[in-house]
Amino acid sequence: MKIAMAVVKKGSLKDKIAEHFGRAENFLIYDTESDKFVVKKNPEFLGKPELPPDFLHRFEVDAVITFSLGPRAHEKLRDYKIKMYKATEGTVLENITALKEGQLRELTQEDLF
Repeated sequence: MKIAMAVVKKGSLKDKIAEHFGRAENFLIYDTESDKFVVKKNPEFLGKPELPPDFLHRFEVDAVITFSLGPRAHEKLRDYKIKMYKATEGTVLENITALKEGQLRELTQEDLF
């Protein structure tokens, strides 16, 4: 499974998840099968016309972990069948571990802004 998170810094498993999904500078994409990750620049942050859900779909992401989403991003991710999970305070690695252990809940309407 490939899991994407918007990250605050350059991209480390010790980074915090960014508060705002669509405006973060980078996305960290973690592959649970290989236990490896890549960091990709957010095209929207760079001023490119590609939206983050379309970008993540191109990288075959299966799930995102985030604090909240706007309605448009939520709709696009849902249409791509990308699962959306509520982030917790903590590092990227702590959130990945929580997801693997079934401790993160899926986003709900209350998590949209």
